[in-house]
Parts: sequence; structure tokens; C-alpha cells
Amino acid sequence: MSVTVIIPTLDEEEAIGKVLGDIPKGIIDEVIVVDSSSDGTAKIAESFGAKVILESRMEYGRALQSGVEKAEGEVIVYIDGDYSYDPRDIPRVVQPILSGKFDVVLGNRFKGVMLPGSMSFHNRFGNLVISIVFSVLLLRRVGDTQCGLRAIRKRILDGFSYHDYGMPYVTEQLIKLVRRGARVGIMPVNYRPRIGKTKLRAWADGFEILKVILRERFGKHR
Repeated sequence: MSVTVIIPTLDEEEAIGKVLGDIPKGIIDEVIVVDSSSDGTAKIAESFGAKVILESRMEYGRALQSGVEKAEGEVIVYIDGDYSYDPRDIPRVVQPILSGKFDVVLGNRFKGVMLPGSMSFHNRFGNLVISIVFSVLLLRRVGDTQCGLRAIRKRILDGFSYHDYGMPYVTEQLIKLVRRGARVGIMPVNYRPRIGKTKLRAWADGFEILKVILRERFGKHR
């Protein structure tokens, strides 16, 4: 199966070259950078041979969705453009799908090597709370629902529509995948301090993600 890597970027000119330079050769057929930047991120990405999609709607989920819609690969990989995830971990999350074992493989930063300074106490606590709430309400144990490195068999996303295209997008998508009966695997991945300024609004985004989980579990869903 062919593999497309999707990288959402917002002013990541300091990091994007490192991300693209470390993507393993051979296993990856296509790299898409979905860019909402005002800096030189797009030009740097193009210089590495990536397909650049300009996205004026500056939402994390919207960038990922735009990449999914343009991806030609049968397996898609999400990875952030800030170099906090190691692109050399990509084969580890892709291989279980290529072998037919899983439809979705989520990275787990808490099971891999997490370098000092990569995640604050508040973010660590929030991630664990969200993952526990998700696991209890959806009856599917997931230790790191917010991990930005994951692989998905693209065809299993067909027909999905979303309420939220911000940070909660990946959580809503994961809920829909679980409901569809996707085989979900977990793989330890490494995590390090990001390059550049964070775009995460820890408390606000955390509450929005929890609201999505509660709405999808107890409300009417599509």
C-alpha cells in the first residue's frame, strides 16, 4: 500500500526542514505540507520536494482534513511540523497497517522516550485526563489520545463529517473510527521539545476536546 505523510504547519520555518529531512526514504510515497503560515515554511517545504497545499483557514483539524482530501496514499500518516515527534518513528506506526494487523495505529508518548521539557506538567495531566475519559466512555483503552503521530488506513475515513475542525478534530475522528469498528493499535513513540512557539491553548483546547467526547458519547451523532 502507498503511504502519504500529512504535515499541518503554521509558521514552522525553523523546524519544517528538520522534519522533512528526517522522513525515512523508501516507505513514503508522498509528503503533503498543509500550510497556513506567514513565514517561509512553504518555500522550505517545496525545496524538499513536498507537495504544499495553502490553507487560509488556520485550524489544526482543517489542515489535516485538507491533506486527507488531497492524499493519494492508501495509508495516511499525521505528524506535526514542529519537530517534537521523530519522523524516524513513522515506519513503526505504519508497518502494522501495511501488514494487515490494524486499521489505525496511534503513537503513545508516555510509553516512548519523552525528553525533559517536551511536555509541561499541566499538559501531561490534561492529556492523561482526556485519555482516561475517552477510554472509560468509549470502552476502548487509549493511553494518549492527543498524540500527533498516527497512521490510518485512508479508506476507513470515507463518509466521515465533523462538527469541529480545530484541535478536537483528531479526537472526534478517533471516536468515529472506534464506532466504525476500526482495529486500533498503539505504538510507543518518542517526544522532544518543539521548535518555535506553541499554538496549543492548553486549557481552552482541553475543555473543547472533553466537550467533544461527552457530546459524541451522550448526544446525537452523525
